[in-house]
This record gives sequence, structure tokens and C-alpha cells, in this order.
Amino acid sequence: MYAQIEPSYSRALMDFQDTSGTWFGRRRAAYGREKISFSASDVATYEDAAWWLKMAVDGTVTGSADAGTPIAYTYQFTPSPTADNLKAMTLEFGESGNQYESDQVMVNSLTLRMDSDNDSEPTWMIEADLMGRTWVDSTFTAALSDRATEPILARGTKLYIDASGGTMGTTQVTGKLISASYTINNNLHYKAFAEDTRGYAANKIGRGALTADAEITFEFDDDVEFANYRNETSDTAPVLRLVRLERTGSQIHGTSVVNKTFRLDIWGYWSAWSRSDREGNLIATMTLSGFYDTTASAMFKATVINSLITLP
Repeated sequence: MYAQIEPSYSRALMDFQDTSGTWFGRRRAAYGREKISFSASDVATYEDAAWWLKMAVDGTVTGSADAGTPIAYTYQFTPSPTADNLKAMTLEFGESGNQYESDQVMVNSLTLRMDSDNDSEPTWMIEADLMGRTWVDSTFTAALSDRATEPILARGTKLYIDASGGTMGTTQVTGKLISASYTINNNLHYKAFAEDTRGYAANKIGRGALTADAEITFEFDDDVEFANYRNETSDTAPVLRLVRLERTGSQIHGTSVVNKTFRLDIWGYWSAWSRSDREGNLIATMTLSGFYDTTASAMFKATVINSLITLP
């Protein structure tokens, strides 16, 4: 991985307040279970975005090959309503003098974001909150091969918004998109039992309900999407929106042209609105809360097309 990884370690020190007739109440000590987490930040690439999505959405996905030369592989990620199929990893981290390892590291939340105004981050970015089960001394794996990756540029991202009953990705919205983010929360937690004195049990993961929400900032020069949020024709019914964010990269093959592609398809309802200023122009930031759509059998889908037969 080329991500920036920041580890966090804590182990609560407990003391038992002894009534000793002295000023010294701290006389006996014990440790609680260790808690290990990581924050990760990475430039999103057509090669590594699919790897992160195996960790955050569906670890069983394999690439579907086309008939072109060279071959293009499509990786499509749709969260399962019932299967606990997220990938875990063993993570080596630290520096040359402080080499560590953590096992059963999982992605608890993943954010994919872009900002076409941000020259210091001109690409889509990945931010992840990871949870680890252990923290032990280790040695780094030697002689790893370097890899060629292509960043997913923020500028050039396309936005599509369609109505309920329509087809995802039909209606492109131009002259409006400024920035966007999409956050997937898996609501994971490790389990522990009486015999697990130091940390948490291996291969015992609890999960809460999956949530996924987008935040999109538009040029606020018309009332279309804000009106859908207000929905003045109904006192109660929200208006379902089909939202696609898509960026294409370099060409993989040209017989029937296929480019590297990164795509997010989201089914949801507007749930928040605010407005602000961008160089004298009104802009609106709206939150789209993802909901499971029975017609699509999905809350969201993420698609990556690249030329990798297997992911790193």
C-alpha cells in the first residue's frame, strides 16, 4: 500500500483505591484490554480503489474479463444484506527501528472524496478508519515489488442524477458539481470473552447496520434538487434520487474502447441542505442518505475497471 497510516494504541490502566490510612490510594494496578486502531489516507487509484472496496464492501469480488486486448477487468462491489464477507488484512507498520504487525485489521469506515477546487489534492482521495486486533513486534516483509498505479483525478468527474423509476446514469448534470464525498460505515466491533485477557477473540466480529451517505456541493443556480428535498407536493414522502459519480482514466484497449473507470451508484434521499459562497457565487451542500432500494436490490454499487487480473 502507498497509504499514509497513523496507528493508535491504548490500554486502560486501572487502579483500585485502597483504604490504607495513608495519602497513597494507588497501590494495586491492572490493565484492561488493548485497543488498536489506524487512520489511513491514500490517493485513490484505479488499481488500489478496488482493493480498498474489498475491505469495505465485499471481499468476494473477482474481476470480470472482457474480450479486448489487453484485457479489461470489471470489479463490481455491492454490499450483501446477509453475508459477512468483508476482507481482513495483516498490516505491517512503523519505521525501520520500530517494526510492528497487527492481524485481522478491518475497515470500519471508508470515505471516498473529491474536490475540484483543491489544487493540493487534485485526485479522488480515500480515507479509512481501521481496527486492529493485535500489536506485536515484527519485521517488515523484504523485497516487495513496486507497482504502477494511475490516480483518479477529481477534475473530469461526471455527475448524473435521475428520478425514481429512471435508469441510473442517464441524465448528466453539468455546470454544477464542485465537490463530493461518500462515506460507508460498517459499524464493526471486535468481541471478547472471559478467556481473552489481553485483547479480543480471533475471528469474532460484531456488526451493526450498514450506513452510507453522500455529501455533494453544487452551484446553487436553480431550485431543482432543493425542491426535491422540500417536496412541496407531499407532507411526508421523500423523493428518491439515483445519483452516479464517475471518472474515467486512460484507455485499456481500443478495439471497442474501454477506459479505466471509477463509478459510484447511490440510491437515496436528500436529508440536509445548507448554502454558502464560492467567489461571490451561491453554492449549496446537500447530504444524500443512502437507502436500500428494492428495485435495484442495492443501497449503492461501486465499480472499478482496470487491467488487473487479480488485485494487489
